[in-house]
Amino acid sequence: MLIWRDKNLRVTIWKIAWPAMGEMILYMLVGVVDVAVVGRLGAVPLAAASLGAEIFFSLVLFLNALGIGTSILVAQAKGANRLDEAALVAGQSLLMALFIGLTAAVLTQVYLLQILALFRVEAAVSQQALAYLRITLALVPPALIYYIISSIFRGLGRTDIPMKIGIITNSFNVVGDLVLVFGWFGFPAMGVAGAAVATSIAHFLGFILSLWALMSNCTELTVPWRSIFALRLNIIRRVLSLGIPGLVEQLFTTAAQLTSTYLLVFLGTVAYASHQVAIVVESISFMPGFGLAIAATTLVGQAVGASDRNKISQNSRGCLEMAGILMGFIGVLFALFPYFIASLFTDEPDIIRTAGLLVRIASLEQLTIAATMVLSGILKGSGDTRTPMYISTVFTWLVRIPLMYLFIMVLHWPVASIWVLFVIDWGLRGVVYAIIYRRKKWLEKAILAQSAK
Repeated sequence: MLIWRDKNLRVTIWKIAWPAMGEMILYMLVGVVDVAVVGRLGAVPLAAASLGAEIFFSLVLFLNALGIGTSILVAQAKGANRLDEAALVAGQSLLMALFIGLTAAVLTQVYLLQILALFRVEAAVSQQALAYLRITLALVPPALIYYIISSIFRGLGRTDIPMKIGIITNSFNVVGDLVLVFGWFGFPAMGVAGAAVATSIAHFLGFILSLWALMSNCTELTVPWRSIFALRLNIIRRVLSLGIPGLVEQLFTTAAQLTSTYLLVFLGTVAYASHQVAIVVESISFMPGFGLAIAATTLVGQAVGASDRNKISQNSRGCLEMAGILMGFIGVLFALFPYFIASLFTDEPDIIRTAGLLVRIASLEQLTIAATMVLSGILKGSGDTRTPMYISTVFTWLVRIPLMYLFIMVLHWPVASIWVLFVIDWGLRGVVYAIIYRRKKWLEKAILAQSAK
């Protein structure tokens, strides 16, 4: 393998990837800890916290998809040694995040009851999910800015900064969950609402710390205040040209997640709660793929900025190899210890039994998820954000969702059949990505576009 033979490549990839993995693990743990703590209260609070967290994080991740344009342009500007341009991209991205975040916060609060009405859950679940979302959705603007700043740092290759901030914010979230959900140290026992307050505090703290890190010259990038508030439409158009395909991709992905949730609740509270536990477990397994996809986007983007074909190929292959090793190992753990892993998130025997089976099925898709995530990152780093959008949209809406409807609403198959469908879906996506990658048209287009600047 190339990463074993080339120590410098291995160290370079790992230096960017592992903090990105750590950051995303910590970020996901904000939701995971909510579910793990609230899960001790029973199936209804668990389902409510899961539904609320899914809606909140789906919204933030959807809006944060614009950050891919920021990350790509910052990486390419750094590779070409144009740091003034990178500063303008960063500043205008923050301005855009502020406007979009405020708009989203207002609209979701106004239409929250209608949003929850889309999900046919028990009245008690809906009521507690409403309390969770009233609190968390108010923090959408600072949460979005927090994640956009993380995209800026990723483009620079400084994934260590968001990771350090994530350690601090997640620590606050863990303590806040235990204190506010169960009512420790004299605080009232708030249940699901307590988890929402803890999540909100963690996001606001992340916003403050990330903004301070960006503006205090922690990196080679200097972002003056005038680059934020002096509107530059040409820069915003460039960010949007790369970010909108990612936004559209995330839109369809988010819509698919919400549609999936709508369908899955027909299986009953226990089946839905089991599915959510398995989703939380699998979301942790995504972290190596996510980190290496970030490394691929950053390193390929910087190599494209420098017009270095050899570096583009080496960085791409190295990230793919490392992702296969790490996620393959996670797949083995899922296959061998699924019920123990599920028991870490709930005490309910019925949920553990079903969720454990789903985790074991998930072991079969780890390698194809790794390949899909990293290949998507490679294409995005080259400036091709449209191909991942097309692949994601087609497979989600022409394969996954129609078959989920068939399995649940028509055939009335159990939740395990849905996870077998996920395995097939990821496998087909991996094949398509591999074909596109090997043809190298994306590489030629990236080099040509860079030479034209």
